[in-house]
Amino acid sequence: MHTSNEIYHRVLWDPRFDPERCVMGIAERGAPPKRVLLGDFVPGGEIPWHRVVFFEADGQVVWDRASGVERLDETLVEQVGPVPARAPGDVLAVPSTNRTAVAWLPPAELWPPIQHIRREHDRQIRRWPPHVNVFFGFVPEAEFARALPLVASALAETPPFTARLAGVHWFVHRGDATVWLNPAVADPEPWERLRESLELRFPLCGSHSHGFTPHLSLGRTQNPHSLARKAEALLGPMTARVDELVLLSRRGDEPMGVRARVRLGSGDARHPENPALPDGPPPPPPA
Repeated sequence: MHTSNEIYHRVLWDPRFDPERCVMGIAERGAPPKRVLLGDFVPGGEIPWHRVVFFEADGQVVWDRASGVERLDETLVEQVGPVPARAPGDVLAVPSTNRTAVAWLPPAELWPPIQHIRREHDRQIRRWPPHVNVFFGFVPEAEFARALPLVASALAETPPFTARLAGVHWFVHRGDATVWLNPAVADPEPWERLRESLELRFPLCGSHSHGFTPHLSLGRTQNPHSLARKAEALLGPMTARVDELVLLSRRGDEPMGVRARVRLGSGDARHPENPALPDGPPPPPPA
């Protein structure tokens, strides 16, 4: 049985449902459940998910915690006809973890100068390969089988493009700064399209409140001006083809490893035999 969290986000994000026609039942101590319009409910607010006890659509109970009723798709059949198999419109409302990500890895020929800087300034070099996170955090690795078709449908909507990596910037923290290389200096639109497509399918993942800034981290320092000048002199402008994203996960104390590669434009997915290592280039693709 799906959780109240998952049902809420299914109704909210599936375009076949009208949230304005849905009501949620909220348990009240010593009183009958309080009825709240789904559009008025605030996830993460004062009402925890365990107090959501039922959902109604047009007056019909479509999910009920106590009785185990769950007939969301049956209701769709009755209202709008048979439910088509349409992975692009589905969502996976699973809470995220910081042990997974959907990311772009630059090609092997760009790794040496990037890794040269990271070895001196990035404490995460043995945990992460050079990367641009499109989605972090992502669903747990245990959900990758369900997530992969949705990632594929999202990436199929954006054709491969050429990224220009140039311009070194930094995020300021309390005691230091993260210096990063900009992969979207030529055109941020493809990166934003990828991010938006994934957000539609994974509503509980990513950092929606902080916006999205594509970046390739080079390291942390208390003197970002100096490191930025060094990085600009060593790296210079670089171009690369963005034709696939990878699903990364960290198992135990191991570094982030590539569990799947998904092509832009087609959504074709494959599972590499060996994950990419964090301090060297990824393995070559199969012939």
